[in-house]
Amino acid sequence: MRPVNDEWVCYESDPRTGIERLYARFTRHAYDRHAHETYAIGMTEAASQSFTCRGIGHTTEPGAIMLFNPTELHDGRATTREGFTYRMLYLDTATVRRVLAGEVDSPEPLFGRPVAFDPETAGFISRAYDLLGNGAESVTRDDALLRLMVHLARRYGGVRAATLPSRADRAVLRVRDRLRDVPEDEVSLSDLADLAGMSRFHLTRLFQRCFGLAPSAYLRLLRLEQVKRRLAAGEAPAAVAATLGFTDQAHLTRRFKSAYGMTPGHYRASRLGC
Repeated sequence: MRPVNDEWVCYESDPRTGIERLYARFTRHAYDRHAHETYAIGMTEAASQSFTCRGIGHTTEPGAIMLFNPTELHDGRATTREGFTYRMLYLDTATVRRVLAGEVDSPEPLFGRPVAFDPETAGFISRAYDLLGNGAESVTRDDALLRLMVHLARRYGGVRAATLPSRADRAVLRVRDRLRDVPEDEVSLSDLADLAGMSRFHLTRLFQRCFGLAPSAYLRLLRLEQVKRRLAAGEAPAAVAATLGFTDQAHLTRRFKSAYGMTPGHYRASRLGC
């Protein structure tokens, strides 16, 4: 049952597919800029939210959909004091590839825009959201998810033209991969600059141009995603904070709630069913 106060978060994870579902209402909470390793697919149910993505500000309304590609930076807040209510589905790339295999030309689509007013698609999202959580038969849930993802891939998932990366871009990608491979490791900006073969200032400028954040801020986002995986595996928030570079559990809680709208304990309990 949803809480009756003016802000609430209902979070669940489907143990069969690993798909995460978020149903929330916010009036005061504002998301810091963050990213997910998964696709994030949602719809505004009531009122309006505002967010920045790809350097552009967007505002939604009931019937609007949100489509974020993996690792795509965005923030979020209520547009007015009325707040907003919305639903989100989070699907990892392996799940999307499995669902779309043989159905569309590209089983790993890239959404061309992060928001659209599209009540028809919002209905697909709402139906899939409900069926993934109400104990429906597997075939019924699978059908709703397939219909949603094929619809999204065909309407919004055009493939971007491939371009050959420059030498500097390849260097930045090496740094990105270094951070993604071992986000728990301590690494200095000098170490990363040596890996890229350029000055610290040059690396920071190019990295921010490519990914929207300096390497240090990007690493914080990677660590928060690692926090989610460890919490889902049953680790305690205090232990996770100590091993992933957070000052203490309170520091982790502030960062985590700013990014995901819930505390680490709430997230862990929801994933573990306790």
